[in-house]
Amino acid sequence: MRLWRLLDRLLAVLPLGLTALALALLLSQNPFAAPYLERGTEAVALELRAALAREVTPDWYVAGMDRALLAEDLDAMRMIAATGARHGIAPSPALLGRMQALEARETGALAAARDCAVCAADITACPRVALLAMCGVTVEMTPLGDLNALRRAGQAAIAGEEIDRIEVALAGVGLGATGLVLASGGTSATVKVGATALRLARRMGKVSEGFAAELRRLSDVGFRPDRLDDLALGRVGIDEVADAAKLARVGELASDLGHVAAKTSLTDAVLMLEHVDDAADARRLARLSDAAGPETRATLDILGKGRAFRALVRLSDLAIGAAALVWLLAGQLLILVGERIGRLLLALLRAPLRAQARAAVPPAPASLRAEPPLTRPQPRLRPDPPLRRPVVPHPVLSQTAAE
Repeated sequence: MRLWRLLDRLLAVLPLGLTALALALLLSQNPFAAPYLERGTEAVALELRAALAREVTPDWYVAGMDRALLAEDLDAMRMIAATGARHGIAPSPALLGRMQALEARETGALAAARDCAVCAADITACPRVALLAMCGVTVEMTPLGDLNALRRAGQAAIAGEEIDRIEVALAGVGLGATGLVLASGGTSATVKVGATALRLARRMGKVSEGFAAELRRLSDVGFRPDRLDDLALGRVGIDEVADAAKLARVGELASDLGHVAAKTSLTDAVLMLEHVDDAADARRLARLSDAAGPETRATLDILGKGRAFRALVRLSDLAIGAAALVWLLAGQLLILVGERIGRLLLALLRAPLRAQARAAVPPAPASLRAEPPLTRPQPRLRPDPPLRRPVVPHPVLSQTAAE
């Protein structure tokens, strides 16, 4: 009986022990040290398409289009129309008429000339995103824009005013883009576009507070305003005006944003900077643009930064297995503890019932009581007498006549 009870207890704790052993072996591989792995570009694209398909519905299309038309936001209307068309959603005839009316009103010859003049004069007052690249950044994309930014910084230094170090760093990166190719891993054009996008985003107020703090940390490039004239005349290089090593760190950031602009557009890159909080976000945005391409801005606006960036990674198989074993071990512990507590409670509940049952049974009558069996004293046996061997008389040798 004891053997069966021991075997029962052993079988009860055996699954728990095996699970704990498997978990210990898996945890020895440090599965949570790097639980996330980067998805490939194709996998990210599939994940984003699936997420957008769940969000882009006819109700979303109508609601978003109504907001854009009421605000007379031509850029938002175009983005919603293009996204809906990619997912097989078409506007109703009445809605299409309102869209065409807004398009004609905002893109006429007189309106385009007026808006382009506004963008050229003050890029922060540009009414449409599409006009940024066409009318607002023509000068900014040339070295003249960078030299102009450095000139303003030199004048502020001479006047004893505070220098905009971020603008100085970005202008230096733009001018020295060719020398930053090896440091940033991109091309000179990519670095130049990224630096210009950052400068434009700052002027338009599209840079988040966290990213502005990151730029301030990176913008201490040792600017020397006394060499600015020699730089403008081509007598010295950018490394004589600022620290080239520190400019290279800013160039890495500019390269990521230039990559985003190459996959989407300069204007989209400027507007998407409001979703960037640090250099890591800039790298994630560059990877997102590889998968989403021209739809990157729409993806961020529809899914949000968190969901869009989460599509870039996946849980590793080791992390999934470790989490499953932790969950299984916790469940087995709860089952085992619950079974023991249940047995204890059941025994406590049955104890008074057994006492009541014993008290309710009447005692048996004396006549029916079993009599103890009669016992007799064992007879004392006398020991057997010792055995005597019979005496056999030996024959007496007699003498013969001859003797």
